[in-house]
Amino acid sequence: MALMIIALLLIAVSIWYVPFRLKTLLGFKRVWIWHILSIIVIAGYMLTVLKGIYTWDNAAAALMYNALGLLFVFFIYLFFLLLVTHPLTRLFKRKRILGIGAIAISALLVIYGFINAQFFTITQYDLGVKGLTQSVKIVHIPDIHLGAQRGEGYLRKILSVIEKQKPDFVLYNGDLVDSNIALKPELFSLFKSVAAEQYFTLGNHEYYMDTDKALQLIADANIRILRSEMVETHGIQLIGMEYMNADKETYNAHAVNNLTIQEELPRIAKDDDKPSILVHHSPVGMKYAAQEDIDLMLAGHTHGGQFFPGTLLVKYSFPMYSGRYQIGKMTLLVSQGAGTFAAPIRLGTRNEIQIVNLIPLQQ
Repeated sequence: MALMIIALLLIAVSIWYVPFRLKTLLGFKRVWIWHILSIIVIAGYMLTVLKGIYTWDNAAAALMYNALGLLFVFFIYLFFLLLVTHPLTRLFKRKRILGIGAIAISALLVIYGFINAQFFTITQYDLGVKGLTQSVKIVHIPDIHLGAQRGEGYLRKILSVIEKQKPDFVLYNGDLVDSNIALKPELFSLFKSVAAEQYFTLGNHEYYMDTDKALQLIADANIRILRSEMVETHGIQLIGMEYMNADKETYNAHAVNNLTIQEELPRIAKDDDKPSILVHHSPVGMKYAAQEDIDLMLAGHTHGGQFFPGTLLVKYSFPMYSGRYQIGKMTLLVSQGAGTFAAPIRLGTRNEIQIVNLIPLQQ
Protein backbone atom coordinates (compact mmCIF):
# COMPACT_ATOMS: atom_id res chain seq x y z
CA MET A 1 0.00 0.00 0.00
CA ALA A 2 2.86 2.38 0.85
CA LEU A 3 4.46 1.74 -2.56
CA MET A 4 1.15 2.48 -4.26
CA ILE A 5 0.82 5.81 -2.44
CA ILE A 6 4.40 6.76 -3.33
CA ALA A 7 3.81 5.81 -6.98
CA LEU A 8 0.66 7.95 -7.19
CA LEU A 9 2.48 10.91 -5.64
CA LEU A 10 5.33 10.57 -8.14
CA ILE A 11 2.85 10.41 -11.02
CA ALA A 12 1.14 13.58 -9.77
CA VAL A 13 4.50 15.35 -9.52
CA SER A 14 5.51 14.15 -13.00
CA ILE A 15 2.40 15.67 -14.60
CA TRP A 16 3.46 19.06 -13.23
CA TYR A 17 7.23 18.68 -13.62
CA VAL A 18 7.74 17.28 -17.12
CA PRO A 19 6.02 20.09 -19.10
CA PHE A 20 7.72 22.82 -17.06
CA ARG A 21 11.13 21.16 -17.38
CA LEU A 22 10.73 20.79 -21.16
CA LYS A 23 9.71 24.46 -21.33
CA THR A 24 12.97 25.39 -19.61
CA LEU A 25 15.12 23.15 -21.80
CA LEU A 26 13.36 23.36 -25.16
CA GLY A 27 11.37 26.54 -24.91
CA PHE A 28 7.97 24.84 -25.01
CA LYS A 29 5.16 27.38 -25.08
CA ARG A 30 1.60 27.03 -23.87
CA VAL A 31 2.66 24.64 -21.14
CA TRP A 32 -0.95 24.12 -20.14
CA ILE A 33 -1.48 22.15 -23.37
CA TRP A 34 1.31 19.77 -22.38
CA HIS A 35 -0.18 19.44 -18.91
CA ILE A 36 -3.50 18.43 -20.46
CA LEU A 37 -1.81 15.92 -22.78
CA SER A 38 0.07 14.46 -19.82
CA ILE A 39 -3.15 14.09 -17.84
CA ILE A 40 -4.88 12.44 -20.82
CA VAL A 41 -2.09 9.86 -21.15
CA ILE A 42 -1.78 9.09 -17.43
CA ALA A 43 -5.48 9.16 -16.56
CA GLY A 44 -6.46 7.39 -19.78
CA TYR A 45 -3.98 4.60 -19.16
CA MET A 46 -5.00 4.12 -15.54
CA LEU A 47 -8.71 4.08 -16.43
CA THR A 48 -8.10 1.58 -19.23
CA VAL A 49 -6.40 -0.81 -16.81
CA LEU A 50 -8.30 -0.22 -13.56
CA LYS A 51 -11.74 -0.07 -15.16
CA GLY A 52 -11.11 -3.18 -17.24
CA ILE A 53 -11.49 -1.46 -20.62
CA TYR A 54 -8.66 -3.68 -21.90
CA THR A 55 -10.96 -6.71 -21.41
CA TRP A 56 -13.58 -5.44 -23.88
CA ASP A 57 -14.27 -7.32 -27.08
CA ASN A 58 -13.48 -4.21 -29.07
CA ALA A 59 -10.58 -3.54 -31.46
CA ALA A 60 -10.56 0.21 -30.73
CA ALA A 61 -10.33 -0.43 -26.99
CA ALA A 62 -7.44 -2.84 -27.59
CA LEU A 63 -5.59 -0.28 -29.73
CA MET A 64 -6.13 2.44 -27.12
CA TYR A 65 -4.91 0.11 -24.37
CA ASN A 66 -1.64 -0.64 -26.16
CA ALA A 67 -1.03 2.92 -27.34
CA LEU A 68 -1.65 4.42 -23.91
CA GLY A 69 0.54 1.76 -22.32
CA LEU A 70 3.49 2.67 -24.54
CA LEU A 71 2.96 6.40 -24.02
CA PHE A 72 2.64 5.93 -20.26
CA VAL A 73 5.98 4.10 -20.04
CA PHE A 74 7.60 6.72 -22.29
CA PHE A 75 6.31 9.48 -20.02
CA ILE A 76 7.57 7.76 -16.86
CA TYR A 77 11.04 7.21 -18.36
CA LEU A 78 11.11 10.83 -19.54
CA PHE A 79 10.20 12.01 -16.04
CA PHE A 80 13.00 10.05 -14.39
CA LEU A 81 15.60 11.05 -16.98
CA LEU A 82 14.71 14.74 -16.68
CA LEU A 83 14.78 14.46 -12.90
CA VAL A 84 18.13 12.66 -12.75
CA THR A 85 19.80 15.06 -15.19
CA HIS A 86 18.35 18.20 -13.58
CA PRO A 87 21.47 18.81 -11.41
CA LEU A 88 23.60 18.76 -14.57
CA THR A 89 21.88 21.77 -16.11
CA ARG A 90 24.71 24.21 -15.31
CA LEU A 91 27.26 21.95 -17.01
CA PHE A 92 25.62 22.36 -20.41
CA LYS A 93 25.77 25.62 -22.36
CA ARG A 94 23.10 24.25 -24.67
CA LYS A 95 20.36 23.10 -22.38
CA ARG A 96 18.44 21.72 -25.34
CA ILE A 97 20.82 18.75 -25.34
CA LEU A 98 19.39 17.56 -22.00
CA GLY A 99 15.81 17.81 -23.22
CA ILE A 100 16.40 16.23 -26.61
CA GLY A 101 18.60 13.55 -25.06
CA ALA A 102 15.96 12.63 -22.46
CA ILE A 103 13.24 12.38 -25.12
CA ALA A 104 15.45 10.32 -27.44
CA ILE A 105 16.61 7.89 -24.75
CA SER A 106 13.06 7.43 -23.45
CA ALA A 107 11.82 6.69 -26.96
CA LEU A 108 14.65 4.23 -27.63
CA LEU A 109 13.97 2.39 -24.36
CA VAL A 110 10.29 2.02 -25.24
CA ILE A 111 11.08 0.87 -28.78
CA TYR A 112 13.62 -1.65 -27.55
CA GLY A 113 11.25 -2.88 -24.84
CA PHE A 114 8.44 -3.31 -27.37
CA ILE A 115 10.65 -5.29 -29.75
CA ASN A 116 12.01 -7.41 -26.90
CA ALA A 117 8.42 -8.23 -25.85
CA GLN A 118 7.72 -9.89 -29.21
CA PHE A 119 10.08 -12.78 -28.47
CA PHE A 120 10.55 -15.30 -25.70
CA THR A 121 13.34 -17.32 -24.18
CA ILE A 122 13.31 -21.01 -23.30
CA THR A 123 14.63 -21.88 -19.84
CA GLN A 124 15.62 -25.45 -18.95
CA TYR A 125 15.53 -26.92 -15.45
CA ASP A 126 16.67 -30.43 -14.48
CA LEU A 127 15.31 -31.65 -11.15
CA GLY A 128 15.91 -34.92 -9.34
CA VAL A 129 12.70 -36.22 -7.73
CA LYS A 130 12.46 -39.04 -5.20
CA GLY A 131 9.90 -41.72 -5.94
CA LEU A 132 9.79 -40.97 -9.65
CA THR A 133 9.96 -44.12 -11.75
CA GLN A 134 10.61 -42.50 -15.12
CA SER A 135 11.90 -39.24 -16.54
CA VAL A 136 9.18 -36.70 -17.23
CA LYS A 137 9.34 -33.56 -19.36
CA ILE A 138 6.98 -30.68 -18.56
CA VAL A 139 6.41 -27.46 -20.44
CA HIS A 140 5.33 -24.76 -17.98
CA ILE A 141 3.69 -21.68 -19.56
CA PRO A 142 1.90 -19.18 -17.33
CA ASP A 143 0.81 -15.68 -18.34
CA ILE A 144 0.34 -15.91 -22.10
CA HIS A 145 -2.31 -13.18 -21.80
CA LEU A 146 -4.19 -13.86 -25.01
CA GLY A 147 -6.15 -10.70 -25.72
CA ALA A 148 -5.31 -7.18 -26.82
CA GLN A 149 -1.56 -7.83 -26.82
CA ARG A 150 -1.32 -11.50 -27.83
CA GLY A 151 -3.17 -13.27 -30.60
CA GLU A 152 -2.97 -16.08 -33.10
CA GLY A 153 0.52 -15.37 -34.41
CA TYR A 154 2.12 -15.36 -30.98
CA LEU A 155 0.18 -18.43 -29.87
CA ARG A 156 1.36 -20.36 -32.93
CA LYS A 157 4.98 -19.59 -31.96
CA ILE A 158 4.38 -21.01 -28.48
CA LEU A 159 2.66 -24.11 -29.81
CA SER A 160 5.56 -24.63 -32.20
CA VAL A 161 7.94 -24.78 -29.21
CA ILE A 162 5.68 -27.33 -27.50
CA GLU A 163 5.67 -29.47 -30.64
CA LYS A 164 9.48 -29.40 -30.87
CA GLN A 165 9.98 -30.17 -27.18
CA LYS A 166 7.64 -33.17 -27.22
CA PRO A 167 6.76 -32.94 -23.50
CA ASP A 168 4.81 -35.48 -21.50
CA PHE A 169 2.39 -32.75 -20.50
CA VAL A 170 1.89 -28.98 -20.69
CA LEU A 171 0.84 -26.68 -17.85
CA TYR A 172 -0.88 -23.38 -18.69
CA ASN A 173 -0.57 -21.90 -15.24
CA GLY A 174 -3.08 -19.04 -15.18
CA ASP A 175 -3.68 -15.85 -17.18
CA LEU A 176 -3.92 -17.82 -20.38
CA VAL A 177 -6.37 -15.17 -21.55
CA ASP A 178 -7.08 -11.66 -20.26
CA SER A 179 -9.56 -10.12 -22.68
CA ASN A 180 -12.91 -11.01 -24.22
CA ILE A 181 -11.51 -10.06 -27.61
CA ALA A 182 -9.57 -13.35 -27.55
CA LEU A 183 -12.62 -15.52 -26.80
CA LYS A 184 -12.93 -16.93 -30.31
CA PRO A 185 -13.35 -20.68 -30.97
CA GLU A 186 -10.98 -20.54 -33.94
CA LEU A 187 -8.18 -19.21 -31.71
CA PHE A 188 -8.62 -21.83 -29.00
CA SER A 189 -8.95 -24.62 -31.57
CA LEU A 190 -5.19 -24.20 -32.17
CA PHE A 191 -4.55 -25.95 -28.85
CA LYS A 192 -6.05 -29.14 -30.31
CA SER A 193 -2.87 -29.61 -32.34
CA VAL A 194 -0.89 -30.35 -29.16
CA ALA A 195 -0.23 -34.08 -28.83
CA ALA A 196 0.72 -33.99 -25.14
CA GLU A 197 -1.66 -33.83 -22.19
CA GLN A 198 -2.64 -30.24 -21.40
CA TYR A 199 -3.69 -28.78 -18.04
CA PHE A 200 -4.86 -25.35 -17.00
CA THR A 201 -5.18 -23.53 -13.68
CA LEU A 202 -6.95 -20.21 -13.29
CA GLY A 203 -5.09 -16.96 -12.81
CA ASN A 204 -6.52 -13.71 -11.53
CA HIS A 205 -7.12 -12.32 -15.03
CA GLU A 206 -9.59 -15.04 -15.99
CA TYR A 207 -11.85 -13.56 -13.30
CA TYR A 208 -11.82 -10.04 -14.78
CA MET A 209 -13.61 -11.03 -17.98
CA ASP A 210 -16.25 -13.50 -19.17
CA THR A 211 -14.94 -16.33 -17.00
CA ASP A 212 -17.54 -18.94 -17.96
CA LYS A 213 -17.00 -18.45 -21.69
CA ALA A 214 -13.22 -18.56 -21.28
CA LEU A 215 -13.35 -21.81 -19.30
CA GLN A 216 -15.71 -23.38 -21.81
CA LEU A 217 -13.40 -22.56 -24.71
CA ILE A 218 -10.42 -23.90 -22.77
CA ALA A 219 -12.24 -27.16 -21.97
CA ASP A 220 -13.40 -27.51 -25.58
CA ALA A 221 -9.75 -27.20 -26.68
CA ASN A 222 -8.91 -30.50 -24.93
CA ILE A 223 -7.26 -28.75 -21.99
CA ARG A 224 -8.15 -30.18 -18.60
CA ILE A 225 -8.99 -27.51 -16.04
CA LEU A 226 -7.77 -28.17 -12.51
CA ARG A 227 -9.61 -26.24 -9.81
CA SER A 228 -8.14 -27.31 -6.48
CA GLU A 229 -7.96 -30.96 -7.42
CA MET A 230 -5.39 -33.67 -8.10
CA VAL A 231 -4.80 -35.98 -11.03
CA GLU A 232 -2.19 -38.69 -11.36
CA THR A 233 -0.17 -38.70 -14.55
CA HIS A 234 3.21 -40.22 -15.46
CA GLY A 235 3.70 -41.36 -11.88
CA ILE A 236 3.17 -37.84 -10.52
CA GLN A 237 0.45 -36.43 -8.31
CA LEU A 238 -0.38 -33.21 -10.15
CA ILE A 239 -2.26 -30.73 -7.97
CA GLY A 240 -3.76 -27.71 -9.72
CA MET A 241 -5.03 -24.98 -7.43
CA GLU A 242 -7.65 -22.34 -8.05
CA TYR A 243 -6.15 -18.84 -7.88
CA MET A 244 -6.22 -17.92 -4.19
CA ASN A 245 -4.45 -16.15 -1.36
CA ALA A 246 -1.71 -17.70 0.75
CA ASP A 247 -3.69 -17.30 3.99
CA LYS A 248 -6.18 -14.99 5.66
CA GLU A 249 -3.53 -12.66 7.03
CA THR A 250 -1.42 -11.97 3.92
CA TYR A 251 -2.52 -9.00 1.79
CA ASN A 252 -3.20 -9.76 -1.87
CA ALA A 253 -3.85 -6.85 -4.23
CA HIS A 254 -5.32 -9.27 -6.78
CA ALA A 255 -7.63 -11.25 -4.50
CA VAL A 256 -10.63 -12.70 -6.33
CA ASN A 257 -12.07 -15.01 -3.67
CA ASN A 258 -11.77 -15.95 -0.01
CA LEU A 259 -9.91 -19.21 -0.58
CA THR A 260 -6.43 -19.81 0.85
CA ILE A 261 -3.69 -22.31 0.17
CA GLN A 262 -3.29 -22.77 3.90
CA GLU A 263 -6.83 -24.15 4.15
CA GLU A 264 -7.44 -25.72 0.74
CA LEU A 265 -4.24 -27.67 0.10
CA PRO A 266 -4.54 -30.01 3.15
CA ARG A 267 -8.03 -30.97 1.93
CA ILE A 268 -6.60 -32.60 -1.18
CA ALA A 269 -5.81 -36.21 -0.31
CA LYS A 270 -2.51 -37.49 -1.67
CA ASP A 271 0.01 -40.26 -1.13
CA ASP A 272 3.18 -38.87 0.50
CA ASP A 273 5.19 -41.76 -0.93
CA LYS A 274 4.54 -40.56 -4.48
CA PRO A 275 6.08 -37.44 -6.06
CA SER A 276 3.81 -34.40 -6.15
CA ILE A 277 3.71 -31.13 -8.07
CA LEU A 278 1.69 -28.12 -6.99
CA VAL A 279 0.64 -25.73 -9.75
CA HIS A 280 -0.60 -22.32 -8.61
CA HIS A 281 -0.59 -19.15 -10.65
CA SER A 282 1.00 -16.94 -8.00
CA PRO A 283 4.16 -17.70 -5.95
CA VAL A 284 2.41 -17.43 -2.59
CA GLY A 285 1.77 -19.96 0.15
CA MET A 286 5.09 -21.71 -0.44
CA LYS A 287 5.57 -22.56 3.23
CA TYR A 288 2.21 -24.33 3.34
CA ALA A 289 3.11 -26.32 0.24
CA ALA A 290 6.43 -27.33 1.81
CA GLN A 291 4.59 -28.42 4.97
CA GLU A 292 2.43 -30.72 2.82
CA ASP A 293 5.55 -32.48 1.45
CA ILE A 294 5.14 -31.10 -2.07
CA ASP A 295 8.23 -31.86 -4.18
CA LEU A 296 7.85 -29.10 -6.75
CA MET A 297 5.76 -25.94 -6.93
CA LEU A 298 5.29 -24.08 -10.21
CA ALA A 299 4.12 -20.46 -10.40
CA GLY A 300 4.10 -17.34 -12.55
CA HIS A 301 2.11 -14.11 -12.13
CA THR A 302 4.99 -11.75 -11.29
CA HIS A 303 6.30 -11.29 -14.88
CA GLY A 304 9.64 -10.76 -13.12
CA GLY A 305 8.56 -7.13 -12.83
CA GLN A 306 8.23 -7.01 -16.67
CA PHE A 307 9.95 -3.66 -17.19
CA PHE A 308 12.01 -1.18 -15.19
CA PRO A 309 11.30 0.09 -12.52
CA GLY A 310 8.94 -2.84 -11.90
CA THR A 311 11.98 -5.11 -12.00
CA LEU A 312 13.20 -3.38 -8.83
CA LEU A 313 9.86 -3.12 -7.05
CA VAL A 314 8.49 -6.64 -7.67
CA LYS A 315 10.62 -8.15 -4.88
CA TYR A 316 8.72 -6.13 -2.28
CA SER A 317 5.45 -7.87 -3.22
CA PHE A 318 6.95 -11.24 -4.18
CA PRO A 319 10.30 -12.06 -2.53
CA MET A 320 10.49 -15.15 -4.76
CA TYR A 321 9.63 -13.60 -8.11
CA SER A 322 11.74 -15.26 -10.81
CA GLY A 323 13.78 -18.43 -11.20
CA ARG A 324 14.53 -21.32 -8.86
CA TYR A 325 14.21 -21.36 -5.07
CA GLN A 326 14.46 -23.98 -2.35
CA ILE A 327 12.01 -24.06 0.58
CA GLY A 328 13.04 -26.96 2.77
CA LYS A 329 12.82 -30.06 0.58
CA MET A 330 10.53 -28.37 -1.92
CA THR A 331 11.73 -26.67 -5.11
CA LEU A 332 9.87 -23.59 -6.35
CA LEU A 333 10.11 -22.46 -9.97
CA VAL A 334 8.71 -19.03 -10.80
CA SER A 335 8.32 -18.13 -14.46
CA GLN A 336 8.56 -14.60 -15.83
CA GLY A 337 5.53 -15.48 -17.93
CA ALA A 338 5.11 -15.96 -21.66
CA GLY A 339 3.28 -12.69 -22.34
CA THR A 340 2.81 -9.13 -21.16
CA PHE A 341 0.22 -7.01 -19.40
CA ALA A 342 -0.44 -3.27 -19.04
CA ALA A 343 2.16 -2.24 -21.64
CA PRO A 344 3.55 -4.52 -24.38
CA ILE A 345 7.09 -3.95 -23.13
CA ARG A 346 9.85 -6.13 -21.68
CA LEU A 347 12.82 -4.22 -20.32
CA GLY A 348 15.11 -6.10 -17.95
CA THR A 349 13.07 -9.30 -18.38
CA ARG A 350 12.12 -11.72 -21.14
CA ASN A 351 8.98 -13.61 -22.04
CA GLU A 352 9.72 -17.12 -20.85
CA ILE A 353 8.75 -20.71 -21.51
CA GLN A 354 10.04 -23.14 -18.89
CA ILE A 355 11.06 -26.69 -19.73
CA VAL A 356 11.17 -28.81 -16.56
CA ASN A 357 12.92 -32.16 -16.83
CA LEU A 358 12.17 -34.40 -13.87
CA ILE A 359 14.70 -37.16 -13.30
CA PRO A 360 14.30 -40.16 -10.97
CA LEU A 361 16.45 -39.63 -7.89
CA GLN A 362 18.02 -42.64 -6.23
CA GLN A 363 16.94 -42.92 -2.60
